[in-house]
Amino acid sequence: MGLTWKKSNLPTLAEKKAAIVSQACQEVIYAGIDVELSTGRKHFSLATHDQANIDSMFAAVTLGATEYPYHEDGGKCVMYPAQDIISLYVAYKSFVTQQTTYCNFLRVWINRESDLQVLGEIVYGSQLPDDLAAEMQEVLKAANRQIQGIIGAFGAK
Repeated sequence: MGLTWKKSNLPTLAEKKAAIVSQACQEVIYAGIDVELSTGRKHFSLATHDQANIDSMFAAVTLGATEYPYHEDGGKCVMYPAQDIISLYVAYKSFVTQQTTYCNFLRVWINRESDLQVLGEIVYGSQLPDDLAAEMQEVLKAANRQIQGIIGAFGAK
């Protein structure tokens, strides 16, 4: 009976790096954003349930709600006017889109990088190679046009 070698189930360096940057992206998103509202600058977490709550509030506004209850991070629940909900929604969607788009392009770089030294130095926050950075900017410009269309539909500033 001879020995048979099986392909290793151990992750490659690229797979480990991709998992690390994905986790970092999620942490950045979940940490949240500061948004300027009619009552001043407020911080909002963006964990998955927070994103779902903001989406629900925005849906209520699109259906005609003029205000909706919510809370800033660590704050009490208060009624937010529709305009503040739109501002929060636009800020959150823009932020999440920017972070996830960057993360996706970072993973593309990781998967195509053949220089192990360069691969080892890639972290969340690294500057993308010029071609990927340019492509990412085009995607973000297109996404921003859509957000601007949403703002325009509600007469937001």
